[in-house]
Amino acid sequence: MAISLPNRVVCAIDAQMTYALTVLLGAMARTAEQQFRVTVGYLDDTLPAADRDFVSEVATALKIPLDFMPLPSHSLFITQGHISPTTFAKFLLADAISEPHLWLDADTVVLPGWDAVFSEISETTETEGLVVAQRGGGIQSEKGMAFNAGVLGWPAGHRRDWETPLQSLEKVETQEQFLFNTLYAPSARVMSEKFNTLTYRVEKLDPDNLPFIIHFAGAHKPWHLRRDLSHHCRNYRCPWSQWFLAEEALLKEIGDSPVRPQLESQGSHALVASNLTGGQDQRGLRLLRLLLRLGPIAPIVVWFLRLLKQWIARGTHPIH
Repeated sequence: MAISLPNRVVCAIDAQMTYALTVLLGAMARTAEQQFRVTVGYLDDTLPAADRDFVSEVATALKIPLDFMPLPSHSLFITQGHISPTTFAKFLLADAISEPHLWLDADTVVLPGWDAVFSEISETTETEGLVVAQRGGGIQSEKGMAFNAGVLGWPAGHRRDWETPLQSLEKVETQEQFLFNTLYAPSARVMSEKFNTLTYRVEKLDPDNLPFIIHFAGAHKPWHLRRDLSHHCRNYRCPWSQWFLAEEALLKEIGDSPVRPQLESQGSHALVASNLTGGQDQRGLRLLRLLLRLGPIAPIVVWFLRLLKQWIARGTHPIH
């Protein structure tokens, strides 16, 4: 039987983002004030059936209606640093879903108030094309990136042609972000930055003014950090602290259900679920991978690194 809930959340993952998505699902279920359903897209051969079954089991345990949408791969969908071809799936999903919906990157976590975005979407017109969060300046704004495409509110209606401009687009730092800004920035409706708070723009969270959606932009993510080293971040209230709280809440919600062992196994796998390259943007990821390998020595290393934190890549959140 078709799912008819009006509020729809859409995302796309590959096997490396399976665990991150389950934590996001848990946060959505726990904090939503409105009913919603979720559609998960995936490109050919990037999300094994076992991972899809696992996500479905977690969604069932959380009482979230969820379906999957397989998508064709495309030669124009390229890997750029830590950004996989799956990031382009948002174009395919928007074409396939003409009804209003919220796109969320899987490397996000939601907090109370996030589902107010559905009201923003309902007020967005087809002429505006999208509702996006303010970026608030910074180097990406200076490069002409008026918004980050990790959180997108799609109104009902026709989508703009992306394939033709992508075919002729010269290689830029982030093809997908550049293309979204080219197509939609001039007309897009704008909402508060609290709906897409980028972690590299925030050093410390204000408990009296928390974001609605936190986006863990960049190569290194909170699930790459050994949990026994997360207390520095949590005590400091760095942006990653909210992800650790969401993970704890999910594990508590799941309890001793049959999916618990696989959830824990996926969490362990997520520690190394990333592709290391030599790019400068992966300095933080290389540090977290090193801490993982250091075993019992890692807490001592972190203590010394905290003395040098001004020289550590911003956003490497165990160092506070």
